[in-house]
Amino acid sequence: MLLVRAVRSALAQSVCNIEVVVVIDGHDPASIEALTKIADDRVKTVVLPESKGGSEARNLGVRNSSGEFIAFLDDDDEWSERKLSQQLEIVRTSSAQLPVVTCRLIARRPNCDELWPIRQMRSGEPMSEYLLCRGESIRQGEGFIQTSTLLIPRRLLLLVPFTSGLPRHQDWDWLIRVSTHPGVEFLWVWDPLVIYHIGTDSNSVSAGESLSASLRWINGCHLVTPRARAYFYATQIAVRCKTLSTFFSVICNTLRYPRALVIAIGLASVPRNLVYSLRRRSHVNHA
Repeated sequence: MLLVRAVRSALAQSVCNIEVVVVIDGHDPASIEALTKIADDRVKTVVLPESKGGSEARNLGVRNSSGEFIAFLDDDDEWSERKLSQQLEIVRTSSAQLPVVTCRLIARRPNCDELWPIRQMRSGEPMSEYLLCRGESIRQGEGFIQTSTLLIPRRLLLLVPFTSGLPRHQDWDWLIRVSTHPGVEFLWVWDPLVIYHIGTDSNSVSAGESLSASLRWINGCHLVTPRARAYFYATQIAVRCKTLSTFFSVICNTLRYPRALVIAIGLASVPRNLVYSLRRRSHVNHA
């Protein structure tokens, strides 16, 4: 079971003084049964009687934890055993008031691996542009931070929680908001310390077909710069464009940025299954 694999990778950390809080988001007897097979008193399970969504599940995990720092791990991902120790070492040597530490990851598809992100944030670069713009490649992974890579002060997560009820783009929403919070500084371990598993069908919530949640988020998030918004329309909306009205909306929102416009037209014109096949390019051999 994927959940058990994730929990075991957390328990295998070289840092021993940890607690592992597992939030089961709604009725899931199979997950509860699987966790009973892990005999480790560092594991604490929080079971929600009904699903609250990923954002609120994370917030509940934070509130039910007691550590100074929180590291999230999605149930289908894995940590390297050095993940926490290397990030905590960065914290110890930093003078940042509120350090948020991230790392590279291995983006694993069934037929290939890639190293993400390609680059770190540049000095003064808005978080929305780092995450959403595609300046060097049209492919995902140029600028990338995923929840399972983060180490965050618990007090910061209590001050800036995930947005409850947000069905899509939960990571981006939190990262963009927290990046403007006073005292926050993003720090990097430039090693791949997470395996981020990606299904062949791109069947995660953030890869779904519905446009309405994506449009509500991008049009309601005022911290996204106009340039980042244009690239969001180019890469997130154009690829799922099925009507002329949506296509015209994409054109209107990318017109000021020629590269975003070209990407938008290309992704709107290419069949979606071909887009996904073009993304499957190997950079790292499977172990």
